[in-house]
Amino acid sequence: MSQSGDPLHMAVDTGGTFTDVAVRGAGGKMFVWKLPSTPTAPDEAVIDGVKGALARVERSPQELTRFVHGSTVATNTVITRDGARVGMVTTAGFRDVLAIAHQARPSIYDQHKRRPEPLIARQAIIEATERIDADGQILTALDETALEVAIQQLAPLELDAIVVSLINAYANPAHEHRVTEIVQQSGVAEHVVAATNISAEMREYERTSTAAINAYVAPKIAGYIAQLEQGLTQAGVQTGMRIMQSSGGLLSPGDAAEHPARTVLSGLAGGVVGAANWSTHLDLDRVVSFDIGGTSTDIALIRDGIPDETLSTEIAGLPLKLPSVDVHTIGAGGGSIAWLDSGGGLRVGPHSAGAEPGPISYQRGGTEPTVTDAHAVLGRLGDELLGGEFSLDVPAARDAMHEWGQELGLSAEDTAEGILRVITATMARGIRKVSVERGVDLRTCDLMAFGGAGPLHGADLAKELNMRSAIIPPRPGIASAVGMLDAPIRHDYATSVDVSTTEALVALGDTFATMRTQADSDLDNPEAETQYELLVDARYIGQSYELTVAWDEDWGRQREIFEDAHEQNYGFADPDAVMEIVVARLVVTQELEHGALESVESIDADVSPTSHREVYIAGAWQDLPIFQRTDFGAQTKVEGPAIIEQFDSTIYLGPDQVAHNDTYDFLHIHQAT
Repeated sequence: MSQSGDPLHMAVDTGGTFTDVAVRGAGGKMFVWKLPSTPTAPDEAVIDGVKGALARVERSPQELTRFVHGSTVATNTVITRDGARVGMVTTAGFRDVLAIAHQARPSIYDQHKRRPEPLIARQAIIEATERIDADGQILTALDETALEVAIQQLAPLELDAIVVSLINAYANPAHEHRVTEIVQQSGVAEHVVAATNISAEMREYERTSTAAINAYVAPKIAGYIAQLEQGLTQAGVQTGMRIMQSSGGLLSPGDAAEHPARTVLSGLAGGVVGAANWSTHLDLDRVVSFDIGGTSTDIALIRDGIPDETLSTEIAGLPLKLPSVDVHTIGAGGGSIAWLDSGGGLRVGPHSAGAEPGPISYQRGGTEPTVTDAHAVLGRLGDELLGGEFSLDVPAARDAMHEWGQELGLSAEDTAEGILRVITATMARGIRKVSVERGVDLRTCDLMAFGGAGPLHGADLAKELNMRSAIIPPRPGIASAVGMLDAPIRHDYATSVDVSTTEALVALGDTFATMRTQADSDLDNPEAETQYELLVDARYIGQSYELTVAWDEDWGRQREIFEDAHEQNYGFADPDAVMEIVVARLVVTQELEHGALESVESIDADVSPTSHREVYIAGAWQDLPIFQRTDFGAQTKVEGPAIIEQFDSTIYLGPDQVAHNDTYDFLHIHQAT
């Protein structure tokens, strides 16, 4: 690791099972470490990770010059329903906006399937007499006297937070802001927030749901960040902390505490940002980011180094209308459980053994065969992981697989192969979802496979989908933490508008100027180079949803930009339809100086296997060489079939495949020619 005075960067990514730590010194020298997470007090594992990692690289906390953190606290709070007691004030007649939701059903043919319960109970919602129309005109004045009386209904509930979400407040927030002031003065809750301060866009259900999620997780996130900052200070860390947000950018702790809903997809965004940066470094124009963990697989499309984004996502079935990387998540991971459907067919996932009890081979009480057990039975995994720190009981997995396979009339090995074929097909469908369904030919794409289990499946999927290659980054099992190290500082702003003429389009310049003024006051590092991206949400009049495209003050050019995007996304454009713009957006980023990538140029390209292991492939056992990735130098070449092991992951290289290592330790897997 580098010496005192050199840049020293650290990222800590907290997951449900492990907390990952990445430390980068001068010249890109990287050290990675995993330690068990502490779910009841997640800051403890973070502090232990900081201290332990620095001790291992023999550096002091005072030498850290960058510290980035990704957390699942917001996500877990919503999933486990362990958040704040939240109330709401809404427009008279709309008390059930969260319960009614929208027309979309979770499963259209399942009459027993129900939407998740709202985060705010009906008895904690009161109505305000007021009404503003969609053009922002006041139809009914706010009755402040009646509101002050109604607020007292909430006092006995001892609420932690109250959301004020009034109909059409995105067009005119005057009433919403006044109601917020009145509720704050009443003292019935410590935190009161206007929904338009969280998401100032149309669609009352999504906007209200987003504000409810933000209020629900805010007290816990604020407390967590305060504890973490205190712990870091006590540990001697002097650099300011940055929090990873769902959009792929970084927030200050204060902004994260105020807008915690922006951190819901914190961890997985780090991996996508890393894959985007690596694709730029490798000069790859189309990359599918493929992150496999224990429970799920997160898949994203990256074009010309930029991940696809979405302005609306879900958490635990609840809509969240905030910018985020567009990740498609499927219930397919190392812990996915194999089962038989009513027709006797083999299925895998989406339910998972999780970390507890975990796969059978983990020796924690698991009894149902999983994907990880299948890899162990086939010999792709040995009898230990994490450099010997974690033992696998392969015989127990094989015995269970044999017993379970008897129902199918298959041997343990053939059952395990069947499990991998099924999960490969599931993962392939997920990859097609973000590529083929968006008009992208997979034959022009590379697969960036990471996560603890990604390298075990990358080669199989690249072959299955006829992709150009599978690429394994240097430290795939810690990729989310590594990716966070080079994420930019980012702020997003949105203003609802009504633009359908040339004059109104030009006038958007004033709207953007107002948002830019706000952004400049929010930036806590005004000396850094700042980029401003001006965007608009456009659609044909009569359409229900919009496309986000670059803003151009020339109407003809703006229409051309929109119609190009419309044709790319939907396969057609309508030159006779009228275009309108409904939202103006400003994305503000400050790029941090990227650290160097660690070179393996000095390592000899020649490599020899450290051992051999029997691996079951296509119905037969084969004696495969086992390589250690730390031995790989620039231009190292390995022909399949083979197994390549490293501290944080295991790479499977299939028959008729070849792997080439490059100067910066990216492993490129291709079909042999």
